[in-house]
Amino acid sequence: MAVKVLDPAAFQIRKETILQHARHLFAHKGYAETSMDDIAQACHIQKASLYHYFESKHKILQEMVDLEVSEWWGVRLKEYEAGTTLRETLLLIATLFLKDMADIRRQEFFKIIHFESHKDPSILKALKESPTHNRKGLYVVFARHLEGKLPQLKIAMFMTQFMGGLIHYAALSRLRSENMCYEKFDDTAYVDQLVDIFVKGIHAGSH
Repeated sequence: MAVKVLDPAAFQIRKETILQHARHLFAHKGYAETSMDDIAQACHIQKASLYHYFESKHKILQEMVDLEVSEWWGVRLKEYEAGTTLRETLLLIATLFLKDMADIRRQEFFKIIHFESHKDPSILKALKESPTHNRKGLYVVFARHLEGKLPQLKIAMFMTQFMGGLIHYAALSRLRSENMCYEKFDDTAYVDQLVDIFVKGIHAGSH
């Protein structure tokens, strides 16, 4: 039986507030360790009222993922298309990704996807099932510069390896404040070197 909503706008605002508190709890306490009671308490509402908005913790997770991916990657994919060369595109992706990671909201979502997912496979499942998760769109951004130079499988591997290097650096520099090298370097130096490695690799492979 559907719940009657008297004020749709207020209902949506309350849902988004719940999602914000849930995101914070999932990132800092852990998804598995966070209960519906915890979320209700953080939102200063009764647990019964929480179920008026979300039928389960998994439903909260799914809608939180849908919202965060839509408002982060949905916007950025369009901006990545501004790069006219492979180098410019990779620089855009890396620079904007690290810029986004300065935002607490993005950091929390990143923690959930990349750290909490190791403890609970339902998190990656929620990401894969999200209608806003556009991995194919990211592939197209890379393929625009690599088609004719690499077969499809290698384009996918290139994308995975480049994003993997970027994500690993973001995890260390933004979330753990670690540097695995003895030499100090900043974001600009890392991005320049990362892009150089991948662009030179494509150039060498095409000869």
